[in-house]
Amino acid sequence: MSDITVIGLGNMGTALAQALLDDGWEVTVWNRTKSKAEPLIEAGASLANNPATAIQASPVFIVCVMNYDVTQKILSQPNVQEALNGKVMIQLSSGTPVEARESEVWIKGHQAAYLDGEIMVYPDQIGKQDADILVAGDQDIYQQCEDLLYALAGNIVYLGENISAPLAYGWAMGSVLWGSLLGALHGARICEVEGLAVDQFAERLIKSDMETISGAIQDVLKRINEERFGESQGSLNVAADGAERLLKHAHEAGINADFPKYAATTLRQAIEVGLGDEDMAAFIKVLRDRA
Repeated sequence: MSDITVIGLGNMGTALAQALLDDGWEVTVWNRTKSKAEPLIEAGASLANNPATAIQASPVFIVCVMNYDVTQKILSQPNVQEALNGKVMIQLSSGTPVEARESEVWIKGHQAAYLDGEIMVYPDQIGKQDADILVAGDQDIYQQCEDLLYALAGNIVYLGENISAPLAYGWAMGSVLWGSLLGALHGARICEVEGLAVDQFAERLIKSDMETISGAIQDVLKRINEERFGESQGSLNVAADGAERLLKHAHEAGINADFPKYAATTLRQAIEVGLGDEDMAAFIKVLRDRA
């Protein structure tokens, strides 16, 4: 019997399996396309012929596939449900908090234990000390798997028994990342049409503006947590006016206006419901009403 099985050998799954091998664990792997397993087999992994034998091969198995729908298709294959009895599943696929809760119920219903996690780094960072993985589930099961998890990332953050917490935090952070990247892309286009060097924009962003942006985000989140929306240095009226001018510039410059249009339209909602004099953080009230 091996120490752990990895199911799913895309870029991330392969990185996970390789990190475990590098740390001295005996690893079994399974992937729908067997050729993807060849480098890992050469590195010392064992290949299972199907998901059921893969799960039977180890007391703990990791699933790292595209999403929870793919996971469920794998777990619905012949003899898999019988193989789950007494095993520990660590789900590291992409999903939603609701899917995490549903998966926990389903796995426990088949007499297996369950941890859910969110990988916060790219595949080439797996196994490194500065890599982050968020994990939740039964504390005793987490402690049982702690050593092998630290083979995957130097910073394993256990979030307690709320199984949906890793995915919730992951998507929350992803929202900030994607919003920032879209803003940066629009900013790059502004620089291009105005004859400014994009690399100088990047340099200024790194040297000075990122600290300001980070501070603003932290202030907004702190205000939301404390329900403190007054005494602002930057009201929603000011933010909405800025977004309107960003949209005006896009039209004047003849560049794609989708990003500033979204910002202007969104912030306008806060003005329409009378939140204009409150802090930017007060926009959370609009989002709560739209739930």
